[in-house]
Amino acid sequence: MTAPQRLRYAVIGVGANVYTMHHPALRHETVEVVGVTDRDEAASRQRAEELGCPSFPDYRAMLRATRPDVAVILTPHPLHAPMAVECLRAGCHVLVEKPMAVHVAEADAMIRAAAQAGRVLAVNFQQRLRPEVVKAAEVVRSGRLGRVQHLDLAVTWPRTAAYYRLAAWRATWRGEGGGVLLNQAPHDLDLICHLLGPPERVVAWTRTQLHTIETEDTVQAMLEWPDGAVGNGAMGSVRISTAEAGRPARLELLGTGGYLRIGAGELSFGRFGEDVTDFFAQNPDPFAAPTLQSEPLALPPGGGDHTGDHKAVYRNLHDAITQGVPVAADGTEGRMSLELANAMILSSFTRSAVELPLDRERYAALLARLKGEGAAVAGLETDLEP
Repeated sequence: MTAPQRLRYAVIGVGANVYTMHHPALRHETVEVVGVTDRDEAASRQRAEELGCPSFPDYRAMLRATRPDVAVILTPHPLHAPMAVECLRAGCHVLVEKPMAVHVAEADAMIRAAAQAGRVLAVNFQQRLRPEVVKAAEVVRSGRLGRVQHLDLAVTWPRTAAYYRLAAWRATWRGEGGGVLLNQAPHDLDLICHLLGPPERVVAWTRTQLHTIETEDTVQAMLEWPDGAVGNGAMGSVRISTAEAGRPARLELLGTGGYLRIGAGELSFGRFGEDVTDFFAQNPDPFAAPTLQSEPLALPPGGGDHTGDHKAVYRNLHDAITQGVPVAADGTEGRMSLELANAMILSSFTRSAVELPLDRERYAALLARLKGEGAAVAGLETDLEP
């Protein structure tokens, strides 16, 4: 059997906590790591020793010396856009951690750069490849759920004050461009958009409930989807927080044909005996409710846990580059959750509904104001130059 083609990878930001999730994938037989870099030079040298490759003082020097096929970007997200654009222009395919950028105009620039360079831009949304999510998407697209009427998402990502003290840039407008919406929530918002497409209208409330931080630790939002899309006029509710605990994560979809619930490593589906559109129109009993019968779903094979499998992301990226298969989350797909997060922040600060596509200039102006206010309160600048 012919050995699979290997691609040459360079990794930027190997001192990040998320590196430990990428490490097993970087040891895959299709991956040859040719260089790593991080501002923490000791961490960079340690990772280089583990991977058997050189450590470089900065990413530009690494790109010039190694000319990799793929650049993996694990840095704080304000650096994602400028680094990704530079890597794409240098001829690299790019895998960037979530969120792909801080605001949607930056994501637009990344997508344009990938198209101009003729390179793949992939966003690391590994939860799309969880077996239960793959199957849920299949159920929705097959029509077995009928016309989707409602989505309900509730997720807690408990974080202590010690977490926010790990780095000065965390939960600041200048350092992250948001709180829970830019750090923990992107995977959850991506699953919403992956299953139903982006909503067309958002009303949201962001709050800092418990933590002493600049940005939000909690979001509550209402969503509305356009007619004719996958969401087809559905409505939704979202609650995500780092200041709450004790509630299992859930994502529920209710349609005219049944009910779908995605949990941690599990998927349940109940189908109505009759589509409720016909049932409610024709049943003579004024108080009747349709029967709901549980229907078993066989999940496709997959590795990892309920947070997803990074190896699957790297396999998909390899096949996209070498065989032209679709990327699990390319730049356009990865942008959806960022645009939704930006829309929620804008809605909360303007106390109004926000329509999508998002007004880029309006959001950029709000973010610039918030960055200025945050820096003035903190009395410091965050060192995040690429």
